[in-house]
Amino acid sequence: MRFVRTPRAYSPRDHVDGGTSNQVFLMPAGLSSRKLDRTFHGRFKAHLYIIRNGRTTPAPGIVKATLPDIAEKAVSSLIKTQGIGDLYRLYMRALFEKGYEMGRAGVPWKHVPPGFLR
Repeated sequence: MRFVRTPRAYSPRDHVDGGTSNQVFLMPAGLSSRKLDRTFHGRFKAHLYIIRNGRTTPAPGIVKATLPDIAEKAVSSLIKTQGIGDLYRLYMRALFEKGYEMGRAGVPWKHVPPGFLR
């Protein structure tokens, strides 16, 4: 733990929380719209709002050529990219669910994205 000087004294700067294992998560784990539909015997419509505590872009800065400083920057970058990966996984899960629903409903397959000519 590192300490930083505040106007009154020195205080701890770093702490450990759930962000060290997952930056983004949905509780309960494994919750899906299909499970909700089956549980409530009908079509369940919900909105999911994602709030992520942290940046998704790199924080530019100069890193001293010392092992502790390089290691600190590497771990910080690793945690940041893990959080971005969590966001992509949520998006891909939602995209899969939508495609699954469209396939079950018989929506015809499109061979090119909307707005592109074949």
